[in-house]
Amino acid sequence: MTEPGRTPSGGLWVYQAALELASKEEHQVVVIGSGPGAALAAVMLAKAGLEILVLEEGDFYPVDSVRQFSVNEMQTKYRNGGLTMALGNPIIQFVEGRCLGGGSEINSGLHHRLPDEVVWRWSAEQALPDLTPASLRDCFEAVEKELSVSLMPSGTVPLNSLVIKEGADTLGWNCLEVPRWRQYTPENPVGYRQTMTETFLPQAQKAGARIVCGAKVERLEYSCGAWKVDVRTGGPDNLRTIRAETVFLGAGAIGSSVILKRSGLGEGRSPGLHLHPTVKIVAQFDREINQLDSGVPVHQVKEFGSGMSIGGSISSPHYLAVSMASRPGGLAVVRDKWPCLAVYYATVVPEGRGSVTVLPGFSEPVVRYRLTKRDLAALTLALKRLGRLLLAAGAQRLYPSVLSMPPLDSPSALEGMGDLIPAKALELMTIHLTSTNAMSGTPILGMVDEQGRVWGTRGLYVCDASILCSAPGVNPQGPLMALVRRNTARYLGD
Repeated sequence: MTEPGRTPSGGLWVYQAALELASKEEHQVVVIGSGPGAALAAVMLAKAGLEILVLEEGDFYPVDSVRQFSVNEMQTKYRNGGLTMALGNPIIQFVEGRCLGGGSEINSGLHHRLPDEVVWRWSAEQALPDLTPASLRDCFEAVEKELSVSLMPSGTVPLNSLVIKEGADTLGWNCLEVPRWRQYTPENPVGYRQTMTETFLPQAQKAGARIVCGAKVERLEYSCGAWKVDVRTGGPDNLRTIRAETVFLGAGAIGSSVILKRSGLGEGRSPGLHLHPTVKIVAQFDREINQLDSGVPVHQVKEFGSGMSIGGSISSPHYLAVSMASRPGGLAVVRDKWPCLAVYYATVVPEGRGSVTVLPGFSEPVVRYRLTKRDLAALTLALKRLGRLLLAAGAQRLYPSVLSMPPLDSPSALEGMGDLIPAKALELMTIHLTSTNAMSGTPILGMVDEQGRVWGTRGLYVCDASILCSAPGVNPQGPLMALVRRNTARYLGD
């Protein structure tokens, strides 16, 4: 048995997979995954009196056991140490959490509601007449209350975030502070992170749910009125099968797609992998704007609608080094100037689509993504706008995530990029993966119905970002949790 961790909201215990799964083979509900969607489904189901078993592939790390945004965190909590890629031209690096609590444990908890125009578009395009802003409003409000979503206390916003506001104010652009999953107290103005291991998972456990780490689900099969769940608990020979009346699948946009493909499940049509391709600039100032505990900036520019967003990224020395490693002399700049450096990003909602392919004999899927020419033009424009913002805030030198591009120091240098940066020169990444099992009112348009049930199955529901109809243009955690709250409430009502 893994040593129990302690959280402000109570005790959280996780169990050694092989021993726990051997103790009982029949379960009422199995929840696969423990990220925001899966954890919310688990606590709602457990509080409704159902017998719940949560299976998590990764390990449990109490929230303060690993320094946030450190190399150690990347090595322990990220899948493949954060070095996973979607093949294409260009290649897009993406990151996923692989630990109890999923992505909530490694991000800053920025919370957005789904823009109304996106809700109406999804409703029309995916034949979802019951999906309206009004149908989600109470769900957003409930999640925000439960996770203490709030703005930072006055005077505590970090300098690397205020840079965004300063540049936006100079240009007259719309800029806002994004609230976070954080509980602030007079004793701790920095706030307590409201991750899943601090909130919903302890609550689910208190309501009777059992949580197992180190349990990787390989495939599912419906047989004799129940689901057979094949779970790997270690080496290649440690495969165990349990049974469940109902399964809630929350392994992420990649993981859930892999499990369904290996299981031959789902009569719906996947719209493909959607994401927010992201370009970055390391900005150098003549003043210190960065500290070891600065965290992720909370300001974002929303001047250009839901199709383009500008904000700030992790700027610890380790992450700065990763961003500057491909530049001659870049690591020396980080070593000597890191307090005056910070990473900023611009992201777009693209036309492109991706795919997740499972190959026989391989443990990891092949992920591909193709950007269109229009997407490349949008990213070029987004990079120019990001550069303008940072120069307006007083940046002296800009280091774009473009191979072989020299540092930039003026608006004219930004315009020198042209209208279309070659795909092979762009260094792109993303942290938002969605839509591989999109909701729809018909299997012609998506993999799951309006309650998240996989088309053509009984008792199999998806509860992660793969059910989003497309890349939402905002951090997907808030929209996902509102949808999962709505879907799970409907399941319990049925």
